[in-house]
Amino acid sequence: MTDKKNEGIYADRVQLAYARTLDFVSHAIIVVMAVGYLFYLMQLLPLTVPIETVAGNWHLSSSVLQSKIHNYCGWSCFLSLPVLLHGDALSYASVVFLSMGTMICLATAALVFFSEKNHLFLTITILQVFVLLVAASGIMTRPH
Repeated sequence: MTDKKNEGIYADRVQLAYARTLDFVSHAIIVVMAVGYLFYLMQLLPLTVPIETVAGNWHLSSSVLQSKIHNYCGWSCFLSLPVLLHGDALSYASVVFLSMGTMICLATAALVFFSEKNHLFLTITILQVFVLLVAASGIMTRPH
């Protein structure tokens, strides 16, 4: 090991912007997930599916459970505000926010690449965000 302090450590604008965004988003995700879970657990908002129903059908696969309870599926819980104002939908939305953390950081990096006129990395970053959005949308999956 060397005793040199921070010698040779270098971070460019993109890395710093990505790190700042990741720091903010990760803390925000922790807060949002905790609030969503507390709203669900304490039933501060009405539930679309009672906890007892979920616990009683824990052994079922997600597709069988979905057909049994006839509840929203996938992105459909975000289509209307009344559906979203349920404790379980809010908890689900917090998990979706968790999965979007990478896209938010990549979008920040894309803004820096744009300001630096680094067209190659801007294109690669935009393509990464596009691939993540297509994967999250479920467009490429077969219908159930």
